[in-house]
Amino acid sequence: MNSPMNQSLSKPASSKRKQEVSDMPGKKHRMLDRIREAREKCGDGVKMLPVVRYERKLWFFDEPLRQLRNVRNPHDFIDLNEFEMDYFSRRVI
Repeated sequence: MNSPMNQSLSKPASSKRKQEVSDMPGKKHRMLDRIREAREKCGDGVKMLPVVRYERKLWFFDEPLRQLRNVRNPHDFIDLNEFEMDYFSRRVI
């Protein structure tokens, strides 16, 4: 049976989405400002993940899952080992 749940949820990114955040200095700073504003607005019940810069991209540092997740595309992630966990915990923006 072909149900919608069995189909892939990821769609090919457009050429605009493929551009790196770091390739657009003005947009990069606006993105960081939006992330900081969202952190300030979060209440006690909701906590925003810390952000790190790695390989010219911004990543959410998800400590419980031991992953880096791309800010623009959460399907793009990197699993971390013990050494990398320690390294990225020191690089939080």
